Amino acid sequence: MIRHKYFIILCILGLALASCTEKQPEETDSVVLYYSEKAETRRVAKLLAEKTGSALFDIVGKQALPDLQVYRYYFIGASIIDNDIALPMQTFLANTDFFDGIVIPFWTGADSNADYSELFENLIYRPRVIRAAGGFTEVSFFNMKTVGERMDTLLAAVAAEIDVLRSAGERAEAVMKAFAAAYPDRLGEAVLRDGDWTVEMDGERYYYAQGKLLSETEVKQAADFHSQSIYRYVTEFSDDAAENNTWKAAAMELFWRRNIFTDKASRGYGRSNSGAVRSNFYEKLLQCETRAEAFAHQRTITFFGSAVTVHERIVAPLARVEQRINELEKEDGEITVWKKSLDSIGAWNWRNVAGSSNRSFHSYGVAIDLLMKTQPGKETYWLWTQQKGINFRTVTEENKQNPPRSVVRIFEDEGFIWGGKWAVYDTMHFEYHPELIYLSFNSLLS
Repeated sequence: MIRHKYFIILCILGLALASCTEKQPEETDSVVLYYSEKAETRRVAKLLAEKTGSALFDIVGKQALPDLQVYRYYFIGASIIDNDIALPMQTFLANTDFFDGIVIPFWTGADSNADYSELFENLIYRPRVIRAAGGFTEVSFFNMKTVGERMDTLLAAVAAEIDVLRSAGERAEAVMKAFAAAYPDRLGEAVLRDGDWTVEMDGERYYYAQGKLLSETEVKQAADFHSQSIYRYVTEFSDDAAENNTWKAAAMELFWRRNIFTDKASRGYGRSNSGAVRSNFYEKLLQCETRAEAFAHQRTITFFGSAVTVHERIVAPLARVEQRINELEKEDGEITVWKKSLDSIGAWNWRNVAGSSNRSFHSYGVAIDLLMKTQPGKETYWLWTQQKGINFRTVTEENKQNPPRSVVRIFEDEGFIWGGKWAVYDTMHFEYHPELIYLSFNSLLS
């Protein structure tokens, strides 16, 4: 919650948090936190708590601060002095974790028409700030009616923005923020625009668009596109069949999306909306819209003794993977056995997914196959298993040709997902998707 540094600074300022003297309000998901150097701030904070049914705490008062993790909305108030937030509130904000909640700042002692939200926003850690210009001036016992009317206007603006956030969807927010974090050199910050979460790339804005990742022009024809393969990749291993089914269900959805154009007659699966296409968001992101463009971004490296051509983006991650695996090998003989069993290593290959008209990520050079020598009774790839006349769904983990779990974890640490965790398994396959690794830590997508 509040970091140790905060208490040190408070001691220096001669301020201390005392024991709680009032009962904490129950069953509320919002709290008003304020600094009451001036009576006007306290008056506004109390009125705001009454109107919203929020818990109320003076950060340097006689109440001990509650467990902030129980709240979703945080109203933060302080006086503005010389165009800046009062120092105790600055200290509090810089050393407090609001747990990805929503912060709504308000202030007193300044022009009510000015917006000081950015001052608050620059000091807080992680959460989103609703910038509804919550300024209050000339606050006294005699004009609380006017203050209340302005507060009603503020709360209406806050409610409207929260409604937009909810309609856009928390999943959309999580996905677009994951992309922005994973590709900071290609994408701008994830922001809410036109009721949807968006990122900017090469001067053009892309919308979540129900998982389709469409440009502003494409959004107008959204029905012509199907969803991208965006899902929660689970990094944990489990020997429990029921737990494995959790991520296998997501993986099966990925399977259907990737094989959307497969011929039903010959393969036995497919979708009815075969007229839809996938947007070229990933192609633009990786700068691989054509074979020539993709080739221009490929680099040939040596990986475990083999010359491999890969996208320039994964050269450094693969170097770290190799270094870490070699270090771990010194104390793990299983890795030596695995390395000696490698038959071939392949990456860039301009082609479609088997049985599909969708481009394979091998086409962009961000997928790499580490194929082991054939072992009797061991299966590597679901399609090869099917071609043997074996139902690939019946193959147990023990009968799959898997790399050591420690190897998989190292790849995942560097932004790669492993095909062995797909229900339509591909145990030789690693694919660079740092955005999915980011999402694996976001419970909203579970």
